[in-house]
Amino acid sequence: MYGLLTSPCPRAPLLRALPSPSARALPRTLAFPARPAPRGLRLSPPPRAAAEASAAATALGGLLSSPLSALEAGLRSVNLAPLRAPVAAAMSAAVRWLGVYREVLLVGVLLSWFPNIPWDRQPFSALRDLCDPFLALCREVMPPVFGRKLDLSPLVAFMAIDIIIMILRPQPRM
Repeated sequence: MYGLLTSPCPRAPLLRALPSPSARALPRTLAFPARPAPRGLRLSPPPRAAAEASAAATALGGLLSSPLSALEAGLRSVNLAPLRAPVAAAMSAAVRWLGVYREVLLVGVLLSWFPNIPWDRQPFSALRDLCDPFLALCREVMPPVFGRKLDLSPLVAFMAIDIIIMILRPQPRM
């Protein structure tokens, strides 16, 4: 036997530790059945990906089996262009919603400075219902200071919203 790892079954081994003349012609036991490709996906790997896969298999002395290389080349050739528009639209909608929520939160925080506002009546109760759950979550991160006289949770809330907006906003391509 040429390799260190051998299979007790009569088939050729799938992985050999040492390169051999027959290592480059391993059987395609891991080949997947052919399926029709979904719309927008290319079936054949691009020439560069196929060349890279064959160069990697040659460089490793045939340790990579051809089905693994074909699968890797096939995964690299997946065309994600049809998904870019819906994902970009969802991210844009999330950024706009977070911007509106930031403004509602700002109004709620500014109105909380006035002690004579009837928070049990509309529209103030709706504003409080929108703002208080998120502010309560932020109060767990940053509790009030100076004997509960200064609440810094709105700063944490605005920073969290701004960080999420920066993550979701698409970056300009250079």
